[in-house]
Amino acid sequence: MIRLVDDALESRVRQVMTGLPPQFTVTFQPPGRDAGLGETTGSEAVGLYLYDIREDLDRRQTGTVYQYAGPPAGGPEPPLRKRAQFDPPRYARLSYLVAAWAPDARKAHDMLGDLLIGFARSPQLPVRLPPELQEMDLSALLDVGHPPSEDRALTELWSAVGHTLVPTLNVTVTIPLLSFVPQSYTHWVTEDPVVNEHIVDEPVEEDQQ
Repeated sequence: MIRLVDDALESRVRQVMTGLPPQFTVTFQPPGRDAGLGETTGSEAVGLYLYDIREDLDRRQTGTVYQYAGPPAGGPEPPLRKRAQFDPPRYARLSYLVAAWAPDARKAHDMLGDLLIGFARSPQLPVRLPPELQEMDLSALLDVGHPPSEDRALTELWSAVGHTLVPTLNVTVTIPLLSFVPQSYTHWVTEDPVVNEHIVDEPVEEDQQ
């Protein structure tokens, strides 16, 4: 699932950065792992560093989800039938530090501006979800510009990767998880139940004097 989010983010970045050469570098390595990228190689690059994964507890739901099968095309319209049931899907939040690397700081700022507009353009991120989630009309949501989670600071993140603090965008992707196992229905009642009534005459006992 994380690989699908990585691919969707890289695709969004390449759609947004039209002013860079088509084969510019998009790296998922921690900052500083690629020898500074544009700082030393003389070419522009975009870094997408996944630094935090956690469940979105605000979206946690309880209960049971039921799926129904509709009537066949062109046929009569019988009542809908339950097709499957399962627990509600859970959601995960993936947080990325998005950095722009360039030989010139002003060029890196221009790149960050383009990325900010491109990420803010649509709150939905087209991630190729499993069919079970697509049938529920679920999608991945993208948020940009919010600060990191309350228990993390930017300085701590940069210290952890051994790099000086540089301007970055905090991008969060909220994605549904295929955390349930659907239980399928295989048999349905299609006719009215037949009730047979059998009356048994019981002897009446006479009152004894």
